Amino acid sequence: MAQGRLLILDDDATVGQVLLMGAQVSGFEARHCTEVEAFFEALAGWPPSHVAIDLTLPGTSGVQVLQRLAAAGCRARVLICSGAGAAELAAALAETRVLGLDGAGVLPKPFALAALRQLLA
Repeated sequence: MAQGRLLILDDDATVGQVLLMGAQVSGFEARHCTEVEAFFEALAGWPPSHVAIDLTLPGTSGVQVLQRLAAAGCRARVLICSGAGAAELAAALAETRVLGLDGAGVLPKPFALAALRQLLA
């Protein structure tokens, strides 16, 4: 039985696949979306225990995605994934908490699989 479900939103297919495989090795079911609308469709039909959100997305921002997650009443733990600097990551995590979401932490790119496992635990 899976330990949880991770739904990933990252427009970089390679990063998404690495996150997906890392989650699966950690005993999680995982799905990866490269587009925002596909992510929200998956969120509605496959409720995750965790979500991983990239801050830099084409046509929108990770913060706008966080706002939509909060408006949708998402109860999943939120992992912020990005190659942005430490200040931007900290601000996004703070915004997650201001919005009432369960912020699990940040996963700076490039990331170590051990860091992903720690955030999923």
